[in-house]
Amino acid sequence: MQAKELKRLSDMEQEWLRERHQLFVKNIVKDFFECYAFFKDLKEHVCRHGVRYDGLDFWVGTEEKRGRLWILKDLCHLIWSDSESAIKDSDGVMFDWMIGAIFHEAMKLKENAYMIERYRNTFPDKAAAILNGTGTKVVQEFFDEMTHEARRSISRIDWLFEHAQGHLLQVMKGERSNPLLVRFLLEWHERSKEGVIDFLGHGPEMLLNTLFGKGFDRAYCLAGESYLEGGWFIEAREAFGKALQINPHCSEAKKGLEFLEKRVRELTAVVGREIKKNSHSPSHDSPL
Repeated sequence: MQAKELKRLSDMEQEWLRERHQLFVKNIVKDFFECYAFFKDLKEHVCRHGVRYDGLDFWVGTEEKRGRLWILKDLCHLIWSDSESAIKDSDGVMFDWMIGAIFHEAMKLKENAYMIERYRNTFPDKAAAILNGTGTKVVQEFFDEMTHEARRSISRIDWLFEHAQGHLLQVMKGERSNPLLVRFLLEWHERSKEGVIDFLGHGPEMLLNTLFGKGFDRAYCLAGESYLEGGWFIEAREAFGKALQINPHCSEAKKGLEFLEKRVRELTAVVGREIKKNSHSPSHDSPL
């Protein structure tokens, strides 16, 4: 009986994951971009000014309040942790492993950065009055070693992020029909002039071309269909319109706009009938 209950619970969990798979994958890509952008800023700061703690607590987080990287790690593990995933999606499993390794290095970096920043102005100057020369030297060597280890963590995280991108690209290729992911990527493309990060050394347009082929009008059609299904008519019209700008002969976009206009006319007619009906209905107020 207990074994049957456990299996039923497992089946329910799998169904719950399947229902949310598209959303989770979209969030994984979004969180990866945000985490990578933070790291690139951190790396540049370390190169120019030295190790900093600022932002690491938010990026990594704690048991009580998980940071963005922690959330990304947990999401990846949720999607790709079982043995079945290893068979079906080896790139997803490798990506999960690399994000876990990045998180492990980031935890060490956070601790070292905290020690460096917390005590960098305390030793050795203030300690010199109470420590002998040997003690001051030990403290200085200790902080030198922490600084060196923090820089090594930066290098390892950098290497892991670079390689994780390749596996994530393969994951995204398998998710080309995921409308939530496609909508996010197109919105990312629209914001490309606002300083968003490159992916594999290229900008958003190159990534979309890699996923959908040159022009990527199909991506806009998929996004338009998703917006239309959700009742976002203005966004749907814009998406189909951009698909036609890329490919004026795109039949999917033309059909999408035709269906959209038909749907708008139907809704307009329904609203019109309701307004007319209400305007002619007798008042229920009793005469004085």
